[in-house]
Amino acid sequence: RRTFGKIKFDQIMATGASYVIAPCHNCHSQIHDLAEHYEGGYHTVHLWTILCLAMGILGENERSYLGPDLAEMGL
Repeated sequence: RRTFGKIKFDQIMATGASYVIAPCHNCHSQIHDLAEHYEGGYHTVHLWTILCLAMGILGENERSYLGPDLAEMGL
């Protein structure tokens, strides 16, 4: 799983992204695991988290995957 995931990890790292938005739970779990295993340094968030943040309805307890730059947004 991680061997094949390393390809995706390398693609993510090549972008220099601080965040990776995942549309489903399985994708989120895999991408988050890769970041921790290979020490990627990026944040993995669900698509719904970003949508709720943009709409101003994301609760304080739903911000655990956000970095400090977004965690306080809209509070």
